Amino acid sequence: MVNFFSSLRSRLILLVILTSIPGIIFLVQTGLYQRDHAMQATEAEVIHLARVASNVQSVMVTNVKSFLLTLAHLPTLRNGDLTGCQGTYSHLVEEHFQYFSSFYIADLQKNILCSPPTLNDTPDFEECHHYSNLVQANDFVINGYHICKNTGKSVISIGYPIKNVEDETILVSNISLDLIWFYDFAADTGLTEGTELIIIDEEGTILSHYPDNERWRGYPLPSNSVLASLFEQKDGVLIGTGLSGEESIFAISPMNGTTQQLYVALGMPTRIAFATANQTMWRNLGILLAVMAVVITLMWFLGEALIVKQAQTLVQATGKLASGDLSVRSGINYKTGELGQLAEAFDQMAADLALREAERDRNEAELADYTHELEITNQELRDFTNIASHDLQEPLRKIQTFGELLQERSIQNLDPRGVDYIRRMQAAAQRMQILIDELLAYSRVTTKARPFINVDLNRVVKQVLSDLDWQIEQKQADIQVQELPFIEADLVQITQLMQNLISNALKFHKPNYPPMIRIYGQIIPDAHNGNKHLELIVEDEGIGFNEKYCDRIFQPFQRLHGRKEYEGVGMGLAICRKIVDRHGGHIIAVSKEGQGARFIIRLPEMQPNERAGKE
Repeated sequence: MVNFFSSLRSRLILLVILTSIPGIIFLVQTGLYQRDHAMQATEAEVIHLARVASNVQSVMVTNVKSFLLTLAHLPTLRNGDLTGCQGTYSHLVEEHFQYFSSFYIADLQKNILCSPPTLNDTPDFEECHHYSNLVQANDFVINGYHICKNTGKSVISIGYPIKNVEDETILVSNISLDLIWFYDFAADTGLTEGTELIIIDEEGTILSHYPDNERWRGYPLPSNSVLASLFEQKDGVLIGTGLSGEESIFAISPMNGTTQQLYVALGMPTRIAFATANQTMWRNLGILLAVMAVVITLMWFLGEALIVKQAQTLVQATGKLASGDLSVRSGINYKTGELGQLAEAFDQMAADLALREAERDRNEAELADYTHELEITNQELRDFTNIASHDLQEPLRKIQTFGELLQERSIQNLDPRGVDYIRRMQAAAQRMQILIDELLAYSRVTTKARPFINVDLNRVVKQVLSDLDWQIEQKQADIQVQELPFIEADLVQITQLMQNLISNALKFHKPNYPPMIRIYGQIIPDAHNGNKHLELIVEDEGIGFNEKYCDRIFQPFQRLHGRKEYEGVGMGLAICRKIVDRHGGHIIAVSKEGQGARFIIRLPEMQPNERAGKE
């Protein structure tokens, strides 16, 4: 996938796809909005049906009340004459009141005196609270919708007392209205296939179910159904599987017109409710995808001619440039938009690289010449070292030897001036020997260098102090050495470095005061590159020097004091600097006259491969 979108043409296609995403999101949101509108329409529909059903219910209850009231005022019934009532009322009920489930006239002793044969549903007066309430009532008694134990029907019972002329209750009349009228009402509303219309009482019992009334009437709502959740809310809209087993949108609304609280629930299958929304969304998505396919096709072929071809030309030119052909140029017209600007920048870059390459060749030639000259200089230095170690020392040794012989054998034949000349000659020869030795030590820092190894500075300092033991004891020096770390270094040169610094501290001490020398150091990480380095300090409480000479003292043959005051030729600190430079470090001196001196040396803890001579 990553490789596919690495090409320019594929990225153009990806750009088309990305720009189409907002349109896809808009279409999906539109479809969701239409689905939400369908749910709102379902909720509005159930509210409308509940209102219409309430009105129908009110009309039917009113008609029943009117019928019972008419019966109660008939003279024959008020006189207790029930002759012919069976046939008369049977014809009347069957012709005009088709939703009557039962109708009877009873006396106060729980005897039914008149009831049409088709509606003769004798109640159990012993358990019928409705009858007990009716006997004691002076007005209509209504027992809300319930499931009749005898018939299993959902009925509402409406009763009225019949009084004689003395206004005494002598009979009671009762009519049970069958809720089957709601089923017929649902069938007449023209509900779509699969739609469920349900009446639920306040206990959650199903009183009527369209279209499967016989199966669900009298059963409580399944506890795990969406209808049970909706019934708990008593309001709103939910989507879930209905009693018919099909996913539907369910809405609920209260139904009025009775003494109890009833609820009407409407369930419309989502395949019907969302049909328009789904059809519109998929149609629009299809159109959008078709347009995207056309645009991608055009982008594929037009991109080849307008963009990809020129880009490939630049890629090929870049490849040649990367392989070292600095004469390559793009050959693209600079006026062709952004690619032209890119081509112009590429050609300018190639020209600049060609100039830099030529300049680099010149610099390399100059560097080669300089390296050759440096090699000649180094060879001359090596030759000088050989001369100093052999050619200069040989006649010097003869001068020293002949001077000693002359002093031993002929000094008694010389006058005092001749003796002084011989001693002065020997002293000059001795100074010359020291100068040659120090010069050789200075040059051998680079010409006689040894490989770097892991060095324990504690052992180095201990060895140097042992070598200087006689001087330390003679001058009663106090030398304090803290624990020192390991570093990678030339053991011989580090030993020489420490010996020169400690010897200087012993030499330049205050008169009549024993030397005080402190040596300490630690490994410190570098804040710039994270590498670690040693910071080593050698400090004393000697005579010190003026800070303006801090650089001069590291130059060869530089002295701040006369030979008569302090011995030496001024090469010790110069050798120290050369050793530190060879190790890739640096050394500085901090001092004030009469307040001692401090020498701070910084060396890498580990030497780089190129300096250490590692593979």
